[in-house]
Amino acid sequence: HHLQTPEQIATASTPSVSPLRFPPKDLFAARAQRLRQLAAGHAMGDFLNFSAALADAQQTVLSGYAAQRPDESILERSRRHGMPPLDAEGAAPEAGWRARLFALLDALQPLAPSAVLAPIARLRALEAATLADEARAILQLDNGPLDFASAPLLAAALQVEWTARALTLKAADFTIGMETSLCPVCGSHPVASTVRIGDAGHGIRYAQCSLCACEWHVTRVKCVPCMDTRDIHTLSLETTDGEQHHPGVKVEICGSCHSSLKLMSMEKDPLVDPFADDLATLSLDLLADDEGFHRAGRNLFLFTP
Repeated sequence: HHLQTPEQIATASTPSVSPLRFPPKDLFAARAQRLRQLAAGHAMGDFLNFSAALADAQQTVLSGYAAQRPDESILERSRRHGMPPLDAEGAAPEAGWRARLFALLDALQPLAPSAVLAPIARLRALEAATLADEARAILQLDNGPLDFASAPLLAAALQVEWTARALTLKAADFTIGMETSLCPVCGSHPVASTVRIGDAGHGIRYAQCSLCACEWHVTRVKCVPCMDTRDIHTLSLETTDGEQHHPGVKVEICGSCHSSLKLMSMEKDPLVDPFADDLATLSLDLLADDEGFHRAGRNLFLFTP
């Protein structure tokens, strides 16, 4: 007789658990709110507040953008081959994306710290072909041709593009089979994973895409990057008095592939946002790095050479 894990039991008893969750329409506004909350008294408060301003600018552009739903033939082909319909590696942004990038820069400019004004001006001055090349480099994880000061601004615009397009999709567009390391919607890497609460399936874990913010179900106690279940541990930040610092966030480390990915818990902190809380817990990445694990989560506001 096969013993079920608590998660298998929970999944079986909640038929409403969706293998895929699409982002809410107010995704970036909610993220900005969380970033401001995290910024209060934080050593990286200025950076988190700037990230909140950038997320607000993203929401402004998203709210005015009705993306095209992918052609039915593309959706059908994706279903047949189990491929992401909004494939980020092979696709270019939709027509008009440059205008939306400039709209994002317009919304950000009045709130931008002086250090960000030059990167904003740089993006505005780039030729369309160069801008498209840099966008493609971000989508294809190629840091080579990037300017690291302006890359997060360009990446923020790409997040708006892919989130808007994800919002045109519905669950029936997918045949979800095996659990996967990459986003089933656009093929991008996750930023982190979250154990959710409430109607979404209490105690069920979802990985969140770093680009389109869709979430897909991955069984707990499984390494999202390599899908192994054998050698999984978590690290957390403890303060001097043994209290947990940032109790809603741990980092999951895998002995098989030596990668680390943040694990957020809404049970410990119902307000966690995978993207915002990832930025606020970079010291956890240092901790995992010191132990010999490389960061697998991708955060598009963080670019390093």
